[in-house]
Amino acid sequence: MMDLNALTTFVEVVTSNGFSAAARRLGMPRSTVSLRIRSLEDALGVRLFKRSTRTVTLTDDGRRLFEQAQGALSTLRSVTQEFRSSHQELTGTVRLTAPADFPTSPLAEAIAAFRRTHPGVFVDVILTNTVLDLVANDIDVAVRVGLDNPQDMISRQVATFDYGLFASATWLDTHELPAHLSELQHFIGPPASIRNLLGRIIFGGERLPVPSVEANDYRMILDLVQLGAGIGLLPCVLCRKDVQERRLIQVRTEWIRAPVQISISFPTRKDITPRVRTFADHLVTTLRAFA
Repeated sequence: MMDLNALTTFVEVVTSNGFSAAARRLGMPRSTVSLRIRSLEDALGVRLFKRSTRTVTLTDDGRRLFEQAQGALSTLRSVTQEFRSSHQELTGTVRLTAPADFPTSPLAEAIAAFRRTHPGVFVDVILTNTVLDLVANDIDVAVRVGLDNPQDMISRQVATFDYGLFASATWLDTHELPAHLSELQHFIGPPASIRNLLGRIIFGGERLPVPSVEANDYRMILDLVQLGAGIGLLPCVLCRKDVQERRLIQVRTEWIRAPVQISISFPTRKDITPRVRTFADHLVTTLRAFA
């Protein structure tokens, strides 16, 4: 089998008009260039150069080899570069699922920024509080909140999100804060399954009261709290601006025991493709920035 390195060196010697010039352009000793040419001549059983003390010229065999090799190597470089470029440009679909009540701002920012860099990737987002089977539903990446990951899934811990109880300044002007969680009235919270999960994690196992208004969307809860409808259980990331501008106030911080763990999961039935891995890495970075 012909040594492509030796063939490339041969072409370089011809185009550089000499062994020394080729060695400089290739960044190797002149002796290595000579050794490669000698090994190529031995492999082909012909002389490629006529050598003298001052000049090096091609033999007829060398000229024929150069005419064919130069074009072949140029084609090979072009094909290799095209192949690399096609794999660097990510294309295809990434199917992402997250809880319906998960804050959408970090997800939207992650997707928008990723698409600006990789416009060939289509992102399919499924927001649902149903814990989907990733294999059966052909999901590439799942955002999990405070859930034990199934053993047959690949899981990656991402960040922690703080939750809190928030009320508007106007509501606090006309209502007293409860002394205990069980006395919480005018409570605006998520559905029972989410309340039970958050009660175990955030409030150290204490049961949250039944809300006066229940919503499966944190944006809705935030709107109600801003309008003075009561005390809402919300991710702190959604309330930062309102808290900074004193429109909302976080109350009873002493009741909060722990943040919520956020992870992402992948199915193990197939290899994680470059586009999925790249998207997941970007999503992790964005979620950590918001946490």
